[in-house]
Amino acid sequence: MGQRSPLVTLAATAAGLVVLLVVNSTQASTPTSARTGTQAISPTSTSPPQTTAPPTTQAPATTKAPATTKPPAARTVVYAGRTPTREAVALAVKGTRAVSYVCDGRTLEAWLTGTVANDRAVLRSRTGDHLTATLSPTAATGTFTLNGRTLRFTIPTAGPPAGLYRARNSTRTIGWIVLPNGQQVGVDDDGTPAPAPPLDPANRTSTVDGVSVTALTITGDETF
Repeated sequence: MGQRSPLVTLAATAAGLVVLLVVNSTQASTPTSARTGTQAISPTSTSPPQTTAPPTTQAPATTKAPATTKPPAARTVVYAGRTPTREAVALAVKGTRAVSYVCDGRTLEAWLTGTVANDRAVLRSRTGDHLTATLSPTAATGTFTLNGRTLRFTIPTAGPPAGLYRARNSTRTIGWIVLPNGQQVGVDDDGTPAPAPPLDPANRTSTVDGVSVTALTITGDETF
């Protein structure tokens, strides 16, 4: 086998160096993940922990107070009407007190006073007559005993000028019931009962034996 010339040996060595440089350059430009055969994983961003809002405390529901009716202690009302047998009855209530007047417009009459509790009125006269009634916002229903007779009644509320009136001096007492329809029923008692003279409800005056008298409006807390 013949000897290689030095020139050929040098050329082969130079070619080998070139190949080695190319290989190294290729490996240097290849990512580590490609060389190792694994996929590069980007770092996971860590989000701050989610804050849970505290539970909302619901305010307790406000209970609306039921509508209330006027308390008996503040009640002021007058009832007036007739019995089935045509006697007139008036009942004035103020708080826990009450006054009633019963008459037939001729000779029969009685004034009664008493108390009211739990919508029930109980009244008596000086001569022992008595009246009881159950009260509502629109009517009074009950019975009264007068001169040995017991009569029933249901009478409606009576707004002014309807109502109960009374005049008194040293010799006489006059009572008037003005009914809701404007009619008047009353007795003038000067020892000999008789029909009461007409009353002017606007100014509460009446003329008796040529003399003008002024009547009181009975509200229910008077005492006779």
